[in-house]
Amino acid sequence: MKPLDGLTVVVTRAKTQASVLTDKLVALGAHTVGVATIEIVAPADGGASLNAALVSCSYDQLVVGSPNGAKALAAAVAGLIDTGELDATALPPVACVGPSTAAKLADSPLIVNVVPGRAVAEGLLDAMSTPQPGSDRLLLVQAEVARDALEVGLTGNGWRVDRVVAYRTIDAQVTSADQALARSGDLITFTSSSTVERFVRLIGIEALPPTVASIGPITSDTARGLDVTVDIEADLHTIDGLIEAIVAWATAQRERIDSGRV
Repeated sequence: MKPLDGLTVVVTRAKTQASVLTDKLVALGAHTVGVATIEIVAPADGGASLNAALVSCSYDQLVVGSPNGAKALAAAVAGLIDTGELDATALPPVACVGPSTAAKLADSPLIVNVVPGRAVAEGLLDAMSTPQPGSDRLLLVQAEVARDALEVGLTGNGWRVDRVVAYRTIDAQVTSADQALARSGDLITFTSSSTVERFVRLIGIEALPPTVASIGPITSDTARGLDVTVDIEADLHTIDGLIEAIVAWATAQRERIDSGRV
């Protein structure tokens, strides 16, 4: 028997990103239904600002705050190298908010020099050293709408921060069929604040399955602010950490049933 046998899990990630989480859940025995609430698209300027910042070669450190930001950064770097506008040897190191973000840069020429133990902005701030005089220019690569914790914290630590938008998160197209799918679940996963906010706004809190699993404290805080009860929160704020937390919950539920306590 697999640990998630008999469990129907609603996955709310963007369609282009849901396959990794879905595949891992299915491998553990779960039945999954996809109800995408967000889409990831290019910034309004098509990436021109990010390209210009990279070509300037005027930064001592890059910081990227999410896997989507890292994916956009890697694509921009690859494109600029292909056109001869950027020398790979001139790239500054990159600090990533967590291992999932760093993994998106694994096949790029970018060198990751900081990955905190806690995959949140505050963890990255704790892990970042203060800059040396004359080597304090930093490019912060983020979503169009993002928490200001990194920008404020890095500036407070002595970095001269330029922020650039690498991608946007927009509403997915939601249908009545999506609402029905959401209601069919035993458990729903939220992997970012955007997925929670848009689920509540586009699908409705009344369509929530009975159990809610969150990837970490920032997402959980957003959920609670929208009157969504969080039942499961990952200790490690990654997809693997989320799955581990779901498996632990499911195992505990099964043990209670087997012992006659439920």
